[in-house]
This record gives sequence, C-alpha cells and structure tokens, in this order.
Amino acid sequence: METNKQKDLVMPPRSEIGVIHWLRKNLFNTPFDSVVTICVVMFLLWIVPAIVSWMFIDAVGFGGDEALCRSARGACWPFMREKARLILFGTYPYDQQWRAALASLIVIGLVGTFILKRLKVVWMILLWVVGGALFVGLMLGSVMGLSTVQTVQWNGLPVFLLLAVFSLAAAFPLGIILALARFQNQHLLIRSLATGYIELIRGIPLLTVLFMGLFVLPMIMPQGFYLEPLFAILIALLMFHAAYIAEDIRGGLQILSKGQFEAADSLGLNYRYKVVLVVLPQALKKALPAIFNTLIGAYKDTSLVVIVGIHDMLSTAKMAYSDPGWQKYGLEAYVFVGIWYFASCWCLSAYGRHLERKKTY
Repeated sequence: METNKQKDLVMPPRSEIGVIHWLRKNLFNTPFDSVVTICVVMFLLWIVPAIVSWMFIDAVGFGGDEALCRSARGACWPFMREKARLILFGTYPYDQQWRAALASLIVIGLVGTFILKRLKVVWMILLWVVGGALFVGLMLGSVMGLSTVQTVQWNGLPVFLLLAVFSLAAAFPLGIILALARFQNQHLLIRSLATGYIELIRGIPLLTVLFMGLFVLPMIMPQGFYLEPLFAILIALLMFHAAYIAEDIRGGLQILSKGQFEAADSLGLNYRYKVVLVVLPQALKKALPAIFNTLIGAYKDTSLVVIVGIHDMLSTAKMAYSDPGWQKYGLEAYVFVGIWYFASCWCLSAYGRHLERKKTY
C-alpha cells in the first residue's frame, strides 16, 4: 500500500524549485525587475573590483614603507599606522592615552552588558552610574594619582561615545516619561507641558539646540556654577533625542487596543502597575522599529557637534590629514571612521531585528 502511494508522488518541476526558481521569482520576475537587476550587477562588477584594488591590491600595506605611498595607485595604510592614535584620541596627552582607551572600553562594555541583559534593572542602572563615574574619572583625572586633563583636550572616540551613548541612555527614560505624560488624559496641564516641549524640540533643528546648549545653558546655571561646554552639549543632545523617542513610544501606545487598558483596570491595578506591567511592555514592543530608527539616526547625528567646536572622530580625522606630510590621504582617514560608523550602526540594527524576532516568537 505504501509502495503504491510513493509511486503516486510527483516531484515538482525544476523550474518551480531551487536557485533558478528563486532568481526568476525575486530578480527576474518582470521586465522591469530584470533591467534593474542587470543594472545593479553591472554597477557592482564595476565598483567592487575598483574598491578591492584600491584597498588591497594596489595599496601599500600597514607595515609598508611610507615612501612607497607617493607612487602607489591604491590606499596608503602606513598613514593609519602613524595617525590612528590621533584619530582615536585627538589631542589627549600621548602618554596618557591608555586612559582614553580604557574609558572607551568601559562604555563599549556597558553597551554590551545592556544587550546581553544579564542583570536586573536596578543593578543595570547602578552599573551605568558607576561606569559613567569611572569614565569621567579616567578622562578627567585628579583622582588615584592621575594627572588632570581638561575637557578641551578630550577628542575622538571617547568624546563621541560619551555624547552618543550617554545622551541616548539618559534620553530613553526621559522619552518614556514624556510619552506617558502626553498620552494620558487625567492631568491636562502635564499633558500640555509635555506636548509643548515635544513640539518645540521637534520644530527646531538640532544645530539650534546645540548652540542653545552651548550658550544658553551656562547662563541659566546658578551663580558660581560652571558648566563645561562638553557637558552642556551632552544635556542638549539628551533633551533633543528625548522628544523624538517620546513620539516613537507614543505611537506604540496609540496602537494598543482599548481592551488592554480595560483588562488592566478590571484587575484592580493602579496607574503605576498598569503602565509598568501591562501597557508599556506592549507599547515598547510595537514601537521597536521606530525606536531603533531614531536611535541609529541620533547616533550618527552626534557628528554634528564638530560645528560647535567639539572634536569627535570626524574632526580628529581632519586633524590627521592636515599634517603637511599626509595631506593626500584624507580618504584613508574617512574610510577608517566610516567603517566604525557602519559596524556600530549595523550592530544596533541587528540587535533591533533580534528583539523584533524575539517579540514575534
């Protein structure tokens, strides 16, 4: 009986399975798709060999003689051998750059710990507070026998991580508070204040907020209190990002059905428990794509601080090729910085996709 059933089984035609079927369905399904596919393939066949040739085949290797760079057709990687520390740490004292490197590793470690989620929320907050204090202590000095380094000498990667990571880390809880304040209907004054703040911040460019942070914030500080420009910019970024994160979260709140709120009320939960246990977890899951889009955009927008005199990696890259002996190799510097941006943004995007899959399954 089973033998007869096996004889009746008919394999699908080869045109409906395998690689050929996938190519036909996804790349050559229509005449327009075919033209686009052919154009993209031709572009890749032109650009990829040129990039590989410039970066590897015709390049002078990292350990090569810098004199060969003058006649080389490709990249001059000895430039990176000479200028990598300047790009990463800028004008931070050369013999103290181990402190800047360790401080950067601390921030990267904090982000990794958050992604792995091995700690409870309270311990995670405590870890970030201690990590932030260690970062400032290492960079500034004046403790544990370390020499003092003024913030004007903080450049490159540590400054970028300070502004990007800590501003977003602080902006996220503030964004949650603003979203909940604007979403609720019980306290109209609180809702109006939250709405006004969000719309005001979203209605002006980031550069305006940065200049306000640099010039206005120090003026409103108490008499005798000096706010370093670097930390004024950090506060300005925090305030700016919080408004956009708040709107992403509010979008997630609005998607929730009315039944979720009624179910929480039927359980007798007060407002705090209703929000923490029922409403907010679902809203955050639904808003994940928008939140990560905002986070990645905000992460890259941190590079705009160079306009107000804060030297991040883009600024230190310009310092590196401003040396008269290396002025021809600015592209190598920007490739290095671009690889950092691409790798870190890709990690953020991959983590966001992981959370979305986890939400679904």
